[in-house]
Amino acid sequence: MREEDAMGLLRTLNKIRGGYPGGWKQYARGYQGDNPPPFVQPQDPDDRRSLIPALGLQEYWYPALPAEDVGWRKPVGLRLLGTDLVFFRDTHGEVQALWDYCPHRGVYLSRGQCVWQGYLSCPYHGATFNGKGECVEFITEGPDSKMVGRLQARPFPTRTLKGMVFVWMGEGEPAPIEEDVPPELFEADARTTVFHTIRYWHCNWMVALENTLDAHNCFWVHRNAIIQLRNRFGGRPRTPIGYRTKIVNNKAAVVSDRGGAANYYTRDGTIPYQMYYPRTGGYWPPTRFRLLWVWFFEWRNRQKQTPPKFETSEEWGGGLHLPSMQRLFSGGPGAMYTRWCVPVEETLTRVVYFRSRRVRTQLGRFWQRLSFILYRNWLQNYNFSDQDYDAMSSVRYQHPEYLSATDSHVVAQRRLITEHARGLKRPVQVAEMTTAEHLVAESHALLEVVQNGGQALSNGDIEGAGTTAEAKAGTGHE
Repeated sequence: MREEDAMGLLRTLNKIRGGYPGGWKQYARGYQGDNPPPFVQPQDPDDRRSLIPALGLQEYWYPALPAEDVGWRKPVGLRLLGTDLVFFRDTHGEVQALWDYCPHRGVYLSRGQCVWQGYLSCPYHGATFNGKGECVEFITEGPDSKMVGRLQARPFPTRTLKGMVFVWMGEGEPAPIEEDVPPELFEADARTTVFHTIRYWHCNWMVALENTLDAHNCFWVHRNAIIQLRNRFGGRPRTPIGYRTKIVNNKAAVVSDRGGAANYYTRDGTIPYQMYYPRTGGYWPPTRFRLLWVWFFEWRNRQKQTPPKFETSEEWGGGLHLPSMQRLFSGGPGAMYTRWCVPVEETLTRVVYFRSRRVRTQLGRFWQRLSFILYRNWLQNYNFSDQDYDAMSSVRYQHPEYLSATDSHVVAQRRLITEHARGLKRPVQVAEMTTAEHLVAESHALLEVVQNGGQALSNGDIEGAGTTAEAKAGTGHE
């Protein structure tokens, strides 16, 4: 059968299929299908989300790409925060970045080549730039070109740390990179191992960022992730109270208390595995199947000594750190997990994962590298994180939210960004505490009751608190 005939037959079959029972499914969501919805910026000035730039915070350092992917001969193009950059190596072998735009006629410099080692030549007329963006030769005009010394491409400052190239995306003088990049990436001590993985999520950077430390989705979204199958609760236990979060040095929103919220339903020192949901007449989880094997992992953990915590400053502890990273003490003793959400476009985020661990012996460092390659990378950054993406990829950011007290960390993050982010234009100040912030205050008050009272609230108190929260959330504000 000829290709034209095959295509014609396929079109005919598709027409027929659309008329049969179930044909309505083909365009059930229109042309969008199962793709994420488009990102729309909220317009309500009383909504903090309207103040957060859709393309990210410009005046910061961001991870760009692995240094090993930038060679001597061919430049590399990359888009960050809606801006196209080109990366190449200078005469000293350092990775440099320019705006991917030739100031002569505007073509992509990334389509050019490094004819001479350490210099980048434009593909159109051969304008040749050094790492500072200065035109040092103009091939098509010969050695006496008057463009030399006059033509200037815009440079973006870079710094390579632990094999990752970081780039300053701001307009002004770069801030000290130590303010924006985790401290373990500066440690020259070989005992600190740092591994990275880069993935893409088809959603806005804030949607991706707000997902990481979601206080109450773990037992639902990640209950069957492989790394959570060793835990009877599949992650963070259920609770109607949000974790306490505080802003540190105007740079981080750090989770400062988990215990009171996590132990809200504790009875006689034990959190019940199954809970009864009276308005549905059912239990969650519906079965106790997981308990057939989790006892082994719990027993094994009791036999181990308390592992050393990853030592770092409070500012770089667990929580959001500007510009767009979440930090978690996760992955074993002495380990820190960083998920950095780098805006590419309004509906595309480059997610850069760093796994840092301090290991005493060379054999231990070898095992860390081998285990990361064999299974840790897939378990954390694919199996686990894909569940995050599947859960939040359909968030429609432009509509009003009805937040719960458990969204306290989300509220703290938005306050940190809108009130303290470097270089952010603030045409409107949110004068009064929003409804969500009232809920956070209420959550903290409930947490004090749990901690100071020595026992969890009664079911009646829990239901009363929920009613109050629902009434306040009904205003439709953030």
